[in-house]
Amino acid sequence: MISKSLSGRGVDSEFLLLPDDRALKADGADATRVVLRVTDEFGAVRPFANDPIMLTLEGPAELIGDNPFALIGGTGAVWVRAREQAGTVRLTAKHPRLGSQTVTIDLATAVEEFV
Repeated sequence: MISKSLSGRGVDSEFLLLPDDRALKADGADATRVVLRVTDEFGAVRPFANDPIMLTLEGPAELIGDNPFALIGGTGAVWVRAREQAGTVRLTAKHPRLGSQTVTIDLATAVEEFV
């Protein structure tokens, strides 16, 4: 048997920032997807949440995606691509009502390739 709880309140409860990877190679090509999501109090995606999310990226990386980013159906994603410098990257996403979330991604020195 499967049980699923859905909110009858119709209120956005939580803003999540979910990276696929927390470590990348600093080779100028490695990248990871970061999912932005608004959920109800039971963790279900809020399909009518379409708020603009302001993104701030700090560190040796590049943001691929719109900024501000408008959620569609309560969710969306951007990409973070590493540059050719090791370090730490911080992506902060600010929701207008539910506050900010920050993720940290470590960039390791890439091994030099010999041809």
